[in-house]
Amino acid sequence: MAAIELIDTTVRDGNQSLWGATGLDTGMMLQIAPVMDRVGFGAIDFTTSTHMAVAARFKQENPWERIRLMRDVTPNTPLSFLTTGMRFISWEVASHEFMSLAFGLLVNAGIRRFAIMDPMNNIDSMLTMADLTRKAGGESIVAALTFTLSPMHDDKHFADCTAKLAKSGRFDRIYLKDPGGLLTPERAVTLIPALKKTMGKTPLEVHSHCTIGLAQFSYLEAAEHGAQSLHTAARAAANGTSQPPADMIVKNLRDMGHSVDIDDDAMVEMDSYFSALTTAEDLPAGQPQEFDRSYFRHQMPGGMMGTLKRQLTETKRLHLLPQILEEAAQVRADLGYPIMVTPFSQVVGTVAALNIINGERYKTLPDEVIRYVLGR
Repeated sequence: MAAIELIDTTVRDGNQSLWGATGLDTGMMLQIAPVMDRVGFGAIDFTTSTHMAVAARFKQENPWERIRLMRDVTPNTPLSFLTTGMRFISWEVASHEFMSLAFGLLVNAGIRRFAIMDPMNNIDSMLTMADLTRKAGGESIVAALTFTLSPMHDDKHFADCTAKLAKSGRFDRIYLKDPGGLLTPERAVTLIPALKKTMGKTPLEVHSHCTIGLAQFSYLEAAEHGAQSLHTAARAAANGTSQPPADMIVKNLRDMGHSVDIDDDAMVEMDSYFSALTTAEDLPAGQPQEFDRSYFRHQMPGGMMGTLKRQLTETKRLHLLPQILEEAAQVRADLGYPIMVTPFSQVVGTVAALNIINGERYKTLPDEVIRYVLGR
């Protein structure tokens, strides 16, 4: 049996998936941060450039100060920044010089770990970003390979990608990122060994969402077949379209004979804090999800689902969500099956919403769609 590490996603992906990235402010994070630092997480999945923009726009807070303050109270746990391609806040592709500046400022503020994701799994782009973040002073550089379903995305495809990433020597870890919660336990049984075979001694993390009730089962199979780290959230910020709850994953892993070296009392305190917070702030706690096969068609990721629900609620159009999700499957096909992860999930979701609201397909096309079609 293996020693399994946890990566906490509560304040970043849990916050985004369940509360549209607007549920937590800096003070809420800082109050529980020393306890989170005691739990023993391998890292805290802390922010992205999009979350930084949300902090300024919706909370009127300084996102750089948020990182600095969090760094000061979590000295034992690396704060992680997730890249979303060669871009920072804007959807425009940025220059190497601009990204170098951004990464350097993030390191200075307190980011120690960078998860390098490219929305098209472009290996050359990921290698470039790995070099930029390493040069900026990043301590741990992690390749985030995005999982999706299509005729071309078989086990061999992903194994070939991990082989190139591991062979490059630029990454300390690789993590399989499943934003749509589409990884079934059966697929994990074949995919995880295929990835491990090409990675040598490079550690493997698995990140999935509970959107259709698969992630908790897939995590256990991933651990059984070689994954060393799993991404989880505090119970109040778990389930729904977020990650599995840490407490139950730990319980099940230990029941299977695996070890998880965390401070259980600190975990209980963290869970209690976020449970009380969601009640006080009237934030919806995540609930276990039923299996919905339609997700295999539109593949809308957990974070985008949270944002889409918030935006539809704000405009009193939440009743249109089922139609928009069905339309998203057609939009994705029309755009050539982009991987449903930032920024493409936002592009597909926005176009689908506009099609339904306007009552006509492609009557309104955002500039981002035009740039995507032009390859920009």
